[in-house]
Amino acid sequence: MEEIKILFFALTSFFGIEDARFAADKVTITIHPEKQEIEIIQENLFAVIQSEKDSIMVVEQWNKIRNRNESQTIWANELDSFHSKSFKLIDVENTIQPHILLKYSSNEDLSVMGIWYNAENNQYAINNIPQQNIKTNSGKLNGNYWYFDAASTFSFTEEPFSDMPENYRKLKIPLKELLKKK
Repeated sequence: MEEIKILFFALTSFFGIEDARFAADKVTITIHPEKQEIEIIQENLFAVIQSEKDSIMVVEQWNKIRNRNESQTIWANELDSFHSKSFKLIDVENTIQPHILLKYSSNEDLSVMGIWYNAENNQYAINNIPQQNIKTNSGKLNGNYWYFDAASTFSFTEEPFSDMPENYRKLKIPLKELLKKK
């Protein structure tokens, strides 16, 4: 099995920044097969802060991402096969919401994100990982995989932190709140 290095909920993984210190509570992934686009929208960015060192690392990682302009954005090597990449930050209801749009040339390009294409069935598939709390109205769960019709746009959400243990939940700080303090 191929190692998945791009994690939808970890913004830093799209930019090749190791040891992510913040993540998104919810991520909506939409695939537009007819346009060969994948759109990723992250909601409710947060950090788990256990020490001042954690806080400093979060701010440093955030600044590396925030201070990139469109023409100088350095993307993770795993995304090299995507011929067009865009990234923008949108303020939504007093939160920061990253939007990523990637354009691909072949269905195989999506495998770096754990999305596989089956030409025989004209379907895409993703692993069903219970901890990621995947939800969708456009896919069907069969065994350990979610299957999606490749003839039309489909989407799914991941909420991997909805079952976070209470001892970590107490340390969870919204990213925007943390950045105000720095």
